[in-house]
Amino acid sequence: MKSLGLALGGGGLKGLAHIGVLEIMQENNIPINMICGTSAGSIVAALYASGMPVHKMEKIAASLKPSDYIDYNILGIVKYLTGLCLPNYQAKLDGIIKGDSLEELVYQWTDGKSLNDVSMPLSIIAVDIDSGQEVVFTNQEFELEGRHVKIVRDALLSEAVRASISIPATFVPLNFEGMQMIDGGVRSIVPVTAAKAMGAQYILAVNLGQETYDTKVAGMIQIISRSLNILTYETSDTAEEIFADLIIFPRVGEVHLDDMDKAEQIIRAGRRAAKEHIAEIKNGLQTLSK
Repeated sequence: MKSLGLALGGGGLKGLAHIGVLEIMQENNIPINMICGTSAGSIVAALYASGMPVHKMEKIAASLKPSDYIDYNILGIVKYLTGLCLPNYQAKLDGIIKGDSLEELVYQWTDGKSLNDVSMPLSIIAVDIDSGQEVVFTNQEFELEGRHVKIVRDALLSEAVRASISIPATFVPLNFEGMQMIDGGVRSIVPVTAAKAMGAQYILAVNLGQETYDTKVAGMIQIISRSLNILTYETSDTAEEIFADLIIFPRVGEVHLDDMDKAEQIIRAGRRAAKEHIAEIKNGLQTLSK
């Protein structure tokens, strides 16, 4: 069989669909040889690579509350608003959500493991907002030629995930080795390029962004989120068309970061998407190209 590289895309809470995809792969005894993740996909990729059973991921998703992972940057917001009112007081606002709670959860779920502690080939994508450079957290030895990329091989899984999920203007960027890390989706919303560089012979991409927008947005966070979705998903088609052997699109629709009541529905969408293509996946994995 060809070696399978799974590229899990970003998409906020829609990333729970990746759990459903993994469930179908497991039920059909399809081995995953390497895994890559961007943003929400980085969480599932890190948990899977660290050895967490898929059924435990679903159990965690069912028990999570928004307050468990959303920690609003109250002090930062207050300081910023104060600066708007007082001419001699200046304060910047880097994000609405601090991200500390989610990083701590990932640290617990992965038992504090680092990239070097996991044996499964893994890559997680982030971006340094200061340089615009793509940053790949990985436990593999490879280079991405001709691309403005920095490779990081010494970090905790929780740090890599925290960097990758930092949606601009929503999450406070992660300061890491002098870089300000933001969401990897700015550069690679579905990390097929990393999967190819890791040596995957068959790349299955899970894209969470194919949808028709049928709801109006309201408020700064929703406006920013919708704008980023339009920009990142609709400009990432080329890499996916070149490197992905198959792209699946879980039909989730729009969900917000606090819509945990939809967790089961989102996971089912991932299951359906994978199940619809399971024969094609098995066939594609059977023999190496001549």
